[in-house]
Amino acid sequence: MPPFPPRVSALLGRLNKKHGDTEDKRVWVHGGKEANLERDLVARKTLVENKLMSSREGDAAQPEDILRSLAGLDLPTSSNNVNGSLNDDQVPRLTVGPNIDRWFEKLTCSTEGVLYEDVQIQIGIKSRYQGHIGQMAIYIGNKISAPLMSLTTTVYMSKPDALSLSFAKIPPSTIAPLSQTQQLLHIECKRFFADPPILTVSFLAGSHQAVSIRLPIFLTKFVEHVKLDQTEFFERWKLIGGVPREAQSVFPIDLTASGQLDSSKNRQAVSGHQFNILDEIDPNPNNLVGAGILHMSNEGKVGCLLRVEPNKDAKVNNHR
Repeated sequence: MPPFPPRVSALLGRLNKKHGDTEDKRVWVHGGKEANLERDLVARKTLVENKLMSSREGDAAQPEDILRSLAGLDLPTSSNNVNGSLNDDQVPRLTVGPNIDRWFEKLTCSTEGVLYEDVQIQIGIKSRYQGHIGQMAIYIGNKISAPLMSLTTTVYMSKPDALSLSFAKIPPSTIAPLSQTQQLLHIECKRFFADPPILTVSFLAGSHQAVSIRLPIFLTKFVEHVKLDQTEFFERWKLIGGVPREAQSVFPIDLTASGQLDSSKNRQAVSGHQFNILDEIDPNPNNLVGAGILHMSNEGKVGCLLRVEPNKDAKVNNHR
C-alpha cells in the first residue's frame, strides 16, 4: 500500500485538537514546550504507524478504514499544559531502591538532603517553612557525560484542596552533562492532609525514563514552637478530652549498643517535627513532652501537644 502523507497529517491535526486544559488541580506538570511536543509527536507517529502496519496485513484495507479505526481514540493529554489530570487509579507507581526509604525518613526531620540518586541523576532538596507557607528548592543533577533531554516534572497530590503546590517557573527541557538545574516549589497548607505529594521526573537518556518519589512535605512542617510551663501544659492536656482530638500509637524502638534508651535520637526526632521540647514538665526524665501550633490558611491555627513515653524493657515508644 502506498503512503498517504496528507491523510496522516490530517489525522495528527485531529488528534492535536483533542488535547486541552483541565480543571483538575491535583497535578502540576512542567517541562520544556519543545521537549513535550517532540515526545507527543513521536508517540502519535508510532501509534499511526502501528495502525498502518496492521492494516497492510489485509490487502483490501483502505485509508478511510484506517482513519475510522482511530476515530475517538483516547490519547494522553499533552504534557506542555501547566495543569494535567490523573484518575485515582493512575497515581504514579513509586520508584523502589535500597536507599530511597532511608533518604525519605531522614528528610522527615531535616530541611535539606538527598532525595534520590542513581548512576544517571541525583535529586536533592532544600526547604523552609513559615506559618502555613513553605518553599522547596528541588535540585536535579545530571551525573553522566551526555545531556538529559525532554525533562519534565510532575507533582501529584491526593488532596489538592488541602495542600497547594505550584512551580515558580517552567524548567529547562535539557540538563547539560555533569550539571544541574533547580526548580522552586511554592507550598501552602490549607487544611489537614495525611499523604505526602509524589514527584515524577522524566527524561530521555538513550531511552525514556521516569523516577517517582515522595516529597517530604508533612503536616508537621507547618508547626511552630510554643512555650508552656508545667501548669499550662497539663491544663491544656486535660482539655483535649480524648478521641477524636487525641491519638495514641505504640511502635518499636532501637536501644543503644549498651542496651540503653537513645535519648538524643528521640529528642532529635521530636524537635525535627517542629515541636518545642518542654523540659521539666514530666516527672519521668525519659519521657519527652512537646508543644507547637499548626498553621493552616483555611482551618486557622491549632494547638498541638505531644508526649512520648519510651519503654526500655519492651523496646517500644508510646506516642500520644
